[in-house]
Amino acid sequence: MQIKVTGRGTEITAPLRDYVHEKVGKLEEFFSNIQKVEVILDARATDDVERRQVAEIRAWMAGLKMIQASEAGRDMYAAVDLVIEEAKRQIQRHKRKHVEEQRRKAEKGKQELMEIPHVRPETSPVLVKLIRFAGKPMNFEEAKQELKIMGQDFLAFRNTENKEVNVVNKSKDGFELLRPETEMLPDEAVEELKKSGHNLILFNNKSTRIPSVVFRRKSGNFGLIEPEA
Repeated sequence: MQIKVTGRGTEITAPLRDYVHEKVGKLEEFFSNIQKVEVILDARATDDVERRQVAEIRAWMAGLKMIQASEAGRDMYAAVDLVIEEAKRQIQRHKRKHVEEQRRKAEKGKQELMEIPHVRPETSPVLVKLIRFAGKPMNFEEAKQELKIMGQDFLAFRNTENKEVNVVNKSKDGFELLRPETEMLPDEAVEELKKSGHNLILFNNKSTRIPSVVFRRKSGNFGLIEPEA
């Protein structure tokens, strides 16, 4: 997490800077993927001694909009304490909304899967085409956070770092990033999965020229995921 501390009309002493860093660092207990935080400490000329020292904060978080707050106190340490508490409340509120939104999306996806008819056990596994995924572009760390929230085994996403469609996959060793390195047809991807025993494969689709994912479904069939154009 990147932390920037700026002073306006006040000296940022080493103890004060350390105090701000310590307090801001505790925000990660409430949201683990805070990317950047800016803190502005402002000494204002006012007759109200309880509001002469002002602390402002702006924080950017993966998957959440920027939060900002401003609080005043008798001294700068008190102002920092107050603004951190307000930032915590905002982070928790936005996180609850974000989690609920992701749960709704996950439930919608599960419902769409349930609406696809299952093939009888005595028939061979078949490839079932699912809806195409959208979603805003994100980096690997943001994708891992989304995957944790959604409670799924993998997530296809547009990677802002390499401009590709990638997959973050949950494995026994943690999380791995998959990139489309092989060109094949979906049916060929199914055969590759049968031979390898893996749960999914990310590949460049020969027929559509776009990255696609074939994965094993609990029914025994195979699903196909493609990004929206």
